[in-house]
Amino acid sequence: MRILELLFVGALILYTTVILSHKFRKSLSGWMVWVFGLALTADTAGTIFVCIVAAKRWIWNLHTISGLASLVIMAVHFVWALLAINKKWKFEVYFNRFSIWAWLLWLVAFVSGIPW
Repeated sequence: MRILELLFVGALILYTTVILSHKFRKSLSGWMVWVFGLALTADTAGTIFVCIVAAKRWIWNLHTISGLASLVIMAVHFVWALLAINKKWKFEVYFNRFSIWAWLLWLVAFVSGIPW
């Protein structure tokens, strides 16, 4: 497995762990935010490396659009988690409603990037 693939698979495992743990526990804890940050870092690093490698053959398709959208949404989702863990307003209630949809969009980007 190449480093790029390892970064994205690592992000998948970490992000999924956070989303499913939050769904089952119904509350956000510090370790989840830490793991979420690692997932975002891995996904961002992988995306940057892919953009550098594929700069000459950039194509707008389902994967590129969903990938960039999901990366931005994942970053917003992470900020939301930080606000929720710091008990700002009612961010955790909305985090719970929003998290599964953000994760599903991220999965679309992940799966669409798998070479068949």
